[in-house]
Amino acid sequence: MISKIKKMSTDNRAKIQALGFAIVGVIGVAVVDRVSIHLITPGDDTFSLPFFIGVVFFILSAFFLYTLLRRTALIAEDALIKLSEYQKKEKEELQLFNFALDNSADAIYWFTMDTHFFYVNDAACSMLGYSKEELLTMSLESVDHAFPTEQGEQFLREIKERKKLRFERMQTRKDGSIFPAEISASYFYSTEQEFICAFGRDITEQKEKEKIIIDQNAALKSSLQDKEVLIKEIHHRVKNNLEVISSLLQMQNRRETNPYVKEALSKSQSRIYAIALVHEMLYQNSDLATINMKSHLERLSRAMIDLYAQHKNITFHLNAENIFLTMDDAVLVALIIHELFLNAIKHAFVGLESGSIDIFIRSGINGSVIFGVNDNGVGINGDTVKTSASLGCQLINTITEVQLNGEIVSDSSNGFKCSITFIPKEKGNA
Repeated sequence: MISKIKKMSTDNRAKIQALGFAIVGVIGVAVVDRVSIHLITPGDDTFSLPFFIGVVFFILSAFFLYTLLRRTALIAEDALIKLSEYQKKEKEELQLFNFALDNSADAIYWFTMDTHFFYVNDAACSMLGYSKEELLTMSLESVDHAFPTEQGEQFLREIKERKKLRFERMQTRKDGSIFPAEISASYFYSTEQEFICAFGRDITEQKEKEKIIIDQNAALKSSLQDKEVLIKEIHHRVKNNLEVISSLLQMQNRRETNPYVKEALSKSQSRIYAIALVHEMLYQNSDLATINMKSHLERLSRAMIDLYAQHKNITFHLNAENIFLTMDDAVLVALIIHELFLNAIKHAFVGLESGSIDIFIRSGINGSVIFGVNDNGVGINGDTVKTSASLGCQLINTITEVQLNGEIVSDSSNGFKCSITFIPKEKGNA
């Protein structure tokens, strides 16, 4: 409706201008014609042809002028309407843009390269404690004391070179309180002027949480260290108690005259040593959860050779990978190795001048562990380990089948070999 009214007013203005041009032109032609008649043929009032031609010319000129003016006016009116609509749309978009900036969770402030504020949003005012009017008359050095210094100038140069930079700064509110802020600054160039657009966020709460976590971790670490010390002390005391028991058995062994009792006491003493050695290695290790069986079997085998095979021509070989077991599994494996190794020393080389014993432990398939003893002695029935009524064989069978849930495989084709396969416990399930 408004556009129609504007169009009508445009037509009327064009008509009036064209009509005025025609009237003025006709009057002008008439005046010129009268003057020329009096000057050329005085007293002759007859119809003048030049006058008619002049009138027709001005009427046609008025018509063309009307058409031209009307078209020009319509184009100008259409341009004004489009300009008005564009300005209205631009104003609406600017309102939305300002609404989005003012309602941003982050403080947004633009400043020129001389650090004077050019734009701030509501979040920046809230974070810094100033009004927009106050901030727009201030410079960045009023809220960040690093910027009048060389450090601040270095920040500006680095932002300009890298186009974008993220860092943390200590900023000052209007009331003088200082707070940590995380700043993301970007450089841009517009209308022959350089700007830095910064997004700031008060990270006081985040820093407090980080401090709490650091303090908690420190307390937890201290508590864990205390527990490690306590656990090591427990293993140390268990090892000492086992050594006391071993010493008592040794004292009893010295008093005994019965060779069978003496042998039983010696075996019990070495079994206790195999267990005590596990506890000793645990309190000596930095890792209280697992034991390296290679190191453990090296010490155990040397101790047993010193105890049982000092005067025998027996060579010893350890074929071991770095297998780490929990304390429970390590004790059980050590006891089985002890029984198999002791059996080989005592019975494998009867009637032979020399021999060799191999102790092995390695990784199997699907996370299993394979360990055992192999000798090149006289050999025995392969089923002896499973069928013998001796305490050592019963110990091997019970530990393997009940506690390790493993499998025993014997081979007597070349001396005697006994290997056990089992799935070790994980640390958390030990």
